[in-house]
Amino acid sequence: MLAVFKTGGKQYSVKAGQILKVEKLEGKKGDNVSFKDVLAISEKTQNKIGSPLVEGAVVEAKILDQIRDKKIIVFKKRKRQNYRSTQGHRQYLTVLKIESISMGGKKSVSEKKELEKNSLETKTAPKKKTASVKKVVLKKKTATKKSVNKKTTKSKEKK
Repeated sequence: MLAVFKTGGKQYSVKAGQILKVEKLEGKKGDNVSFKDVLAISEKTQNKIGSPLVEGAVVEAKILDQIRDKKIIVFKKRKRQNYRSTQGHRQYLTVLKIESISMGGKKSVSEKKELEKNSLETKTAPKKKTASVKKVVLKKKTATKKSVNKKTTKSKEKK
């Protein structure tokens, strides 16, 4: 499911599970945010365009981080007036992860949430085989170091 919503004077087209940078929103890391200004929703078989908004449509997101964008340089100059002004600006941004898109009774959830639900039900742990591999690698490294040291001592003795 694809949704177009409006925030910070801009429109964003998103899917469930997508990570997005938007203008700064109030809230801390880990807070949930919901957007009700949904302009359009598209499914595989059906498209719904609001006039101006889609009724009952909500985009839910989680705040991942509050950051600042890269610096842009603002340079002003007036010719023949000896006027130059340089200024830098870093925009405040909020990094969001789209959790779900819902319209009426239909809801599209991110794939990661579905995977977490499935893994909790099965409760299987992966097998660990890292210990035996590390021992083999360590033995090979020590053998090569000894041979290098012998060569350097022989070349010094010849001189």
